[in-house]
Amino acid sequence: MRFAGQTDEADEPTGAAHRPTPADATRQVSEREIVGLTREVARGGISRRQFLVRAAALGLSTSAIGAVLAACGTGDEPTAAETKIEKVVPEQIVFFNWTQYLAPANKKNFQKETGIKLVETYFDDNEALYAKLSAGTTGYDVICPSDYMVHIMTMAGLLTPLDMSLIPNFKNVDPKWDKPAFDPETDGHKYSVPYQWGTTGISVRLDKVAETVTSWNTMWDQKYKGQIIMDSEMRETIGAALKLLGYSLNSTSEDELTAAGDKLIEQKPLVAAYDANNMKRNIVQGTPLVHAWNAQALLAMDAVGQDKVGYVLPDEGFTVWTDCNAIPKGANSVYGAHLWLNFICDPKNQADLTDYAWYLSPVPAAYDFIETQLLIDNFPTQEELARGEILNDIGESTRLYSETWLRVKSA
Repeated sequence: MRFAGQTDEADEPTGAAHRPTPADATRQVSEREIVGLTREVARGGISRRQFLVRAAALGLSTSAIGAVLAACGTGDEPTAAETKIEKVVPEQIVFFNWTQYLAPANKKNFQKETGIKLVETYFDDNEALYAKLSAGTTGYDVICPSDYMVHIMTMAGLLTPLDMSLIPNFKNVDPKWDKPAFDPETDGHKYSVPYQWGTTGISVRLDKVAETVTSWNTMWDQKYKGQIIMDSEMRETIGAALKLLGYSLNSTSEDELTAAGDKLIEQKPLVAAYDANNMKRNIVQGTPLVHAWNAQALLAMDAVGQDKVGYVLPDEGFTVWTDCNAIPKGANSVYGAHLWLNFICDPKNQADLTDYAWYLSPVPAAYDFIETQLLIDNFPTQEELARGEILNDIGESTRLYSETWLRVKSA
């Protein structure tokens, strides 16, 4: 996710936002250590939680951890499919969310409809969310991971399978989210529902950039030295370079990642800052070119005028992302969490959220209620979306991205 809500500049959050993917570790793990740990978890000598801690200490990637767990068939707790969910309405549920990513109307109407108070607490990025849950922190009923993190958490056994009979409003969701790549139901269970989605492109101050911007190449143009701000998130910024070079956002080729790193090092003297925290502010204050999420560009456009701000989805391709709601293992009320997931799939409730966040709704019927005309007017076309690509969990290749990003930052 990205920072949301129509706030004043001073109210913008200061934590990092959305989906950076630093490597869990970079040191080599010996075959003997991995085999020993695998045998121990397979015979039940250690719990899933103990395994997660020790595997992380050995430097296993999140995908490798998930693969071992799946192969061993481990699990400290029964799944939702193996145990009946008690239909007891709780007094409250706790939503572990991104900052300013829930409309006040959503909280008010959920309590009015169900009698349940929704309490929010916040994380800064997907990795902070993963670290909390993998370390054994419990007490959250609903969480908001991004697409690739849903897959990682599913593989690591950190999510509760959903009982879709308790989420009848899922019928309102666009079918493209029935079995997305990050939640394909390969084990017969679904683990997430989409919350909001969006794109990552280029915000252009039209009053400062005379040319028509269509390509990532403009972000490497020498004449804009000191007038470019790039996202500070590893996957997004490396992804921009990969796309410029004609590669996939999810490349696992060492040669392609080396080339992307070289391209970012070439660009670095032109970049005023790497900043994911203040996109709207940077645009409003006049930065000519900002690597930005769609809502941040639109909020800036609303603040200073459509004649001064444009938002470009580059010809070479760009990120299309989805933030999701899921139920973590250790939830206080699995039933209460299901009631929330059903609530947020309702068109009117999605409209309230979208009008507040300014991203895009996964529920098509929500647009019958959405009041933000600027958002409707700037909805991406099918032609544009055809150039988009979703960030996937790239498993052990995360190490290559982390090494590439470190090389860029150190240059």
